[in-house]
Amino acid sequence: MQKMFSRPLFGAILVFIISFVVYLQTMAPSVPFIDGGELAASCSTLGICHPTGYPLFTMIGWLFAHLPIAIRVIVRLNMMSALFTAMGAAAMVYLVAEMFGHWFSFERAETPLTKKKNVVLEVSDLSNPSDLSVAIGIFAGLSAAFSETWWAQSNAIEVYPLHCFLVPIALTFFFRMLRLEKQSFEKNSFLFALTLGLSFANHLTTVLLAPACLYLFFAISGLNTYSLKKVFRFIPAFALGLLPYLYFPIRSSQFPLMDWGHPTNLSSFFKHFSGGQYKIWMFTAEAPAKNWPYFWHEFPTEFSLVGFVLILIGLYALLVNNNKKHIHLLIFVLLLFFGCLFYSINFDILEIDPYFLIAYLACILMISFAGAQLTQWLKERWKESVTQIALILAVLFAIFEGVANYTHVDESGNYMVEDYAMNVLKNLPPHAIVFSTAWDFWLSGAFYYQLVEHIRPDVLVIDAAMLRDRPWYYSYLQQRDPEVMSRVATEVNAFMPHLLHFDRGEPFDQQAIAETYTKLTDALIRKNSDRPIFIAPEMLQDHDPLFAPAYKPIPAGIVFRLLEKDSVFDAPPATIQWNDAHYRVRNYYTDNARMLQATSLASRAQYLLQHGNSTEAKQWLDLALRLKPDLTVNPESLQERDKNAAFSTNERFAQIEQLRRSIK
Repeated sequence: MQKMFSRPLFGAILVFIISFVVYLQTMAPSVPFIDGGELAASCSTLGICHPTGYPLFTMIGWLFAHLPIAIRVIVRLNMMSALFTAMGAAAMVYLVAEMFGHWFSFERAETPLTKKKNVVLEVSDLSNPSDLSVAIGIFAGLSAAFSETWWAQSNAIEVYPLHCFLVPIALTFFFRMLRLEKQSFEKNSFLFALTLGLSFANHLTTVLLAPACLYLFFAISGLNTYSLKKVFRFIPAFALGLLPYLYFPIRSSQFPLMDWGHPTNLSSFFKHFSGGQYKIWMFTAEAPAKNWPYFWHEFPTEFSLVGFVLILIGLYALLVNNNKKHIHLLIFVLLLFFGCLFYSINFDILEIDPYFLIAYLACILMISFAGAQLTQWLKERWKESVTQIALILAVLFAIFEGVANYTHVDESGNYMVEDYAMNVLKNLPPHAIVFSTAWDFWLSGAFYYQLVEHIRPDVLVIDAAMLRDRPWYYSYLQQRDPEVMSRVATEVNAFMPHLLHFDRGEPFDQQAIAETYTKLTDALIRKNSDRPIFIAPEMLQDHDPLFAPAYKPIPAGIVFRLLEKDSVFDAPPATIQWNDAHYRVRNYYTDNARMLQATSLASRAQYLLQHGNSTEAKQWLDLALRLKPDLTVNPESLQERDKNAAFSTNERFAQIEQLRRSIK
């Protein structure tokens, strides 16, 4: 036992095994909501993901997509997320063992820290026994593993699991570099800069480490010319870590199917790398007003209420000690926390929680300091060793935190995106064309199912939003269905110059772009009228007056048929799959997925009633009611965004039930 906790490796392995086994139990079995389908398709086909591109993630994802570890590619990629999130929790063992072993001590320092040439703060060696440091590291690793947002990253394909792994690894090398400046600065500075660069090649929010790291670096080395020269020595290794970005122009020049932004030249590369197309959602006036209260509302339960108390104890442990190391650690942790928070609240996006990961990492460090403080208090009352006390606290807190967060993160029954995509694709006639804007609910997933699992490749799915403002998307459509796109080549050529001006942020003729877009969408339908053409229900709810205004949507089941005038036509009975028996979660995504499909099915029933066919209408309404949510959930108990969706969904299903009862 003593040997097991003498090195961080053993503690890291223990945390990894525990967390990975649990993650496999809560992992999603299929494509998740939002970007999962597009990311899975990009990884599987070695394409270019949506900005900021995530080249390191894409290349690693391609390797996992082709490993013989599961029958379905999406399961392999979801397992990749579980693996890296667990590895990130294990990496926290190394980070906290390093910090606690050499930076944070139980006892107040007996002698003042001295100043030396070019050194403001001298880091003493071996403040705490190695086995105790590892035990506190295990405490931190398990705290991270079963906190809500960290745990949620393990459930399905996303870029954040790799972020969870690379950030604590980079910080570990950063602290070692500062501590071992005299013995092995070059080695550890190289490893720090390299892993920092690799982390940037995965996700640009790595930049949020800068305020805390720069502060601590100059607090240790002093703000002088010598220290600045040391910073410049990081550049070669950092640049080496950024080399995955060369993947963009190399792969994009080969015109893969998934070629978001087509970053082959310097301008398109920088725009894609910097997330230029998403600037409309960055630093908006409305975002902080929503995200600031949202963060603090969720914060007390992120690590469970016990974890919230531990964060306060950890803050106390640093505040009451006048050791200079502790003061610098406190400032470092606060800069991590508030640097991340003040940046992230400015993003006007629904899936904001992963942007807070670095702030939550700072909280995990606070929890580890609390574990050390509690161990110090309890050792005076218990006969057990401090290492055993720390391990007992780690296990107890992990169990409590895991139980508190399990129901919030369990995605093991989530087939919703797959069911929605199958309900659309498999109910369409051969060689259909369907337009949609429901990216989060099934459209992103359609990329995966069509390009990777080759389900209904005859159907051309067109994202109407990307058709309107993404020039690269036309290359994708040309490769997917050259016959359809060749028929509208004239209209595309007329629209594209205006779209390119808009995309590049150059002045453009608003009237001309509207007129040419309207002609293009009209031509897509008119010149391909030999194929059945449909639109998804959300395009009726958020009507775009520029989209094919000459055509009328007629209820046809799960989608609406586009025709030039009112027509009566037979739509074969839909085959609806909905595997939600073990996944009755109520939130914005699940409720809208239910409501969009049920609304379409009910619209078909109303259409049949108008034409005197009550028998078939009842069948369609019964199909719609199969999607009914768990009405025992109190909407008032949900978050504001989820609450609004729940009220709307409850009202819509009540209307469908009332209509069904009215038919004899």
